[in-house]
Amino acid sequence: MRNIVLNNVRPFVDGKIAEPAKICLVDGAWASSAPEGTPEFDAKGAVALPALFGLGLDFKEPLRDDIYTFKDGVEAMRRGGFYGGLYESNANAIDDSLKLAAIQQISAKCGLSFAFLGAFSMGYQCKDLAEMVELSEGGVVGFGDGNHNCSRSRFLRLAMEYGSMTGKRFFFMPLDDSLRHHGLVHEGSFADTLGMKGIPRIAETMEAFRILEMARFLKVPVHLKQVSCGETLKLIERARTQGVDVTCDVDIYHLLLDDSCLFDLDSHCNVPMPFRSAEDREALWQGLESGTVNAISVNHDPVLRQDKEVNFEDAVPGAVSLEVALPAIWKPLCTRLSAARAVELLSTAPAQLAGIEPAALKQGGQASLVLLDPDTETEVVSSMFAGKTRNCPLLGKKLPSRILGTYINGNWNEG
Repeated sequence: MRNIVLNNVRPFVDGKIAEPAKICLVDGAWASSAPEGTPEFDAKGAVALPALFGLGLDFKEPLRDDIYTFKDGVEAMRRGGFYGGLYESNANAIDDSLKLAAIQQISAKCGLSFAFLGAFSMGYQCKDLAEMVELSEGGVVGFGDGNHNCSRSRFLRLAMEYGSMTGKRFFFMPLDDSLRHHGLVHEGSFADTLGMKGIPRIAETMEAFRILEMARFLKVPVHLKQVSCGETLKLIERARTQGVDVTCDVDIYHLLLDDSCLFDLDSHCNVPMPFRSAEDREALWQGLESGTVNAISVNHDPVLRQDKEVNFEDAVPGAVSLEVALPAIWKPLCTRLSAARAVELLSTAPAQLAGIEPAALKQGGQASLVLLDPDTETEVVSSMFAGKTRNCPLLGKKLPSRILGTYINGNWNEG
């Protein structure tokens, strides 16, 4: 549906949520009026927010399109209110210009705003350098590790030196595989109680320190993905005082959950970066409040149901989040932060990190928005998710808010 009139809606404009008004959405823009006969929707005081931008999207196609496809991912984005995202697949390294052109061609057909990270090594193997200059000229916004640890410091230096010629940012998930050593969960009292091998904080902090030192030495901008513990945020703050251009994000689930969720032995809680302690979770929230954390990421990582419906220790790590991110996090965010800061963390800052024009709501301008009822609960059920995957840690739980509809790329979809 191209045109819709939203009645009794509170739009987020000029940095705050305005009083109830009527919004006419016509051909992708916020118009002063709508053609006669345009369908109307009573928002009943719901909030119209700028559409979101997702950091950490992986749709698995083409190598693992048996798990998920780009079509599935786009549908998930529309349901969750995302107008764009930063794409990096750990299964499909974008390590040459042909692969980049192919994924750009696929994404161009969907009408959403995508940015792509190129791999800095061929196949994420950290053996041969990818043609980063060629990838940069082709349109990648930065270079990533596909969430694979590059243990060879010399190779990391060579990659960052070569990539520095492009001026693009490097994105890393800071987790040392040798210190992780087949660990499954955070190393702490819950891991001890359950008899599970733990992942110590130093698996993250030592890798973060190595990356930050390399960035300082080479004067290369870096981004740390999915930061999970407070000590890493302290390292980031220290590096910034030394002149390092470092940004970071925190995953939505690490703001909502800590390692106490492990007692249920729910395999959906088996994720690449482990859920840390309650103290770490609080440190992440304080990082949002202080501005140390630049953005909230979604890290949408589909896993087949048969690979999750097993024992916790045998499950494939990963979680989907696009459909539930906003209704899960909006109310907690607005409890501790302003609505303006919440929009910045979920939409504006992620888009800026990816070099994409942020979404904004302004009468007379183009409009991509998500309509959210902040006070009506949503039960997370399987039918909410696009594709064949359901690997969500919140499955079966109730979220504090509900998406009533989205208007993305000039199309209204009622929730």
